Amino acid sequence: MRKNKAFIIFIIVVTISASAFSQSTTNSPYSKYGIGIIRPQTFSQNFAMAGTAIGIRSNKDIGFLNPASYSAIAVTTFDVGFTNNALWLDDGTQSQYQNNPHITHIAFGFPVVKNTWGMSFGVMPYANTGYEYDEIIDDPNAGLVSFYNKGDGAINKVYWGNGFAVNIDSTSNVSVGFNGYFLFGSINHDQKAIYGDLPGGFNLWKYREFVAADFGADLGLQYQKTFSNSENEKIKLTLGATYGLSADVSGTNTELTRTFTGNIDFGSVKDTVEYIDDVEGVIQLPSELGFGFSLEKNKKWLIAADFKSADWGSVISTDPLYSYQSNYKIAIGGQIIPRFDGSKYIERIAYRFGARYSTPYLTINNTDFTEYGITFGVGMPIRRNESTYPRLNLGIEYGSRGTTDNGLIKENFINFNVGITINAVWFQKRKYD
Repeated sequence: MRKNKAFIIFIIVVTISASAFSQSTTNSPYSKYGIGIIRPQTFSQNFAMAGTAIGIRSNKDIGFLNPASYSAIAVTTFDVGFTNNALWLDDGTQSQYQNNPHITHIAFGFPVVKNTWGMSFGVMPYANTGYEYDEIIDDPNAGLVSFYNKGDGAINKVYWGNGFAVNIDSTSNVSVGFNGYFLFGSINHDQKAIYGDLPGGFNLWKYREFVAADFGADLGLQYQKTFSNSENEKIKLTLGATYGLSADVSGTNTELTRTFTGNIDFGSVKDTVEYIDDVEGVIQLPSELGFGFSLEKNKKWLIAADFKSADWGSVISTDPLYSYQSNYKIAIGGQIIPRFDGSKYIERIAYRFGARYSTPYLTINNTDFTEYGITFGVGMPIRRNESTYPRLNLGIEYGSRGTTDNGLIKENFINFNVGITINAVWFQKRKYD
């Protein structure tokens, strides 16, 4: 019965999210390149700690970034997150504002064997494409040429993971885990060229679509040791490591190039220059390596740090406008709870903070750039119940990405994240009827 309920919930989650995650959720010009903007895949309880999670274990939260942590889950956990991205674009001469709301994840986790085996499944966006802009160039032969560029789409991830723990002694344990996942979705690029100064000339329209569907896997490892300080208080040190396997994500390419007369909104198609229908292709994903640690005094405070690198330099680009490069991310975060069982509500709130810095996986126009973010937030208990402990997680991040050098765009953003985590005693076998 337990497995049947879990399977039914899994099917419901996948069905609902297939449409919810299929929409474009960014307006960044950088999403035009590669596979788009790669999402951090951070759940709400970690968002305000700059996404640190590799070295964190929790018995009431889902630690997706390190599947070894699933073994710590003590009760059935439901987690859903939502982010609103306020984005300011600046090319050095003018600026533009965009607003992009999106669901960040829907996930379940539960213990199969308490303190030994935990399981989780869910869905989230992996990468998003969304841009729309135009530009005019003065060609010496054709005169003024107007280019209209538009793209949208998403690659989403459905995952199923397990974590297993073994006690080394009464104060330490080691755990391993894996996430198996399925990537699916499509990326679309639409470009039109209008030759305004060429009498009798035909305009050009090029449309490209890649539809992806394939499997992949991530691995995780954690070691946790409990110490006692001079006041006999328990301090937990957790070390974590993750490894994402490289993958060639299979899919199909469709390309259509046509000539037409008229303008961008209305015209008459004259000829099909090229048509490539459902040709097999791949998206190359590199291997990823991550390390993290946390130091925690239970229900009091926590500090954590992550380092993660991806071997994008091994991926070859066929586009002359950009190339792939190996990148890395560093994040530091923390949490303080003044008094977990305090009589005042403000004492029971978890106050969170963090900072992150990363390099991109792309070099565009032979130009490097970086990204950083500063985060703050709170974890607010909805009611005082030790067994269920539902929380409302709120986080805000201010950050910047890109540069105005060599025709690129400077992006400043404010991300506001809202998440709900609910714990419940589900799938547990009753002792009495």
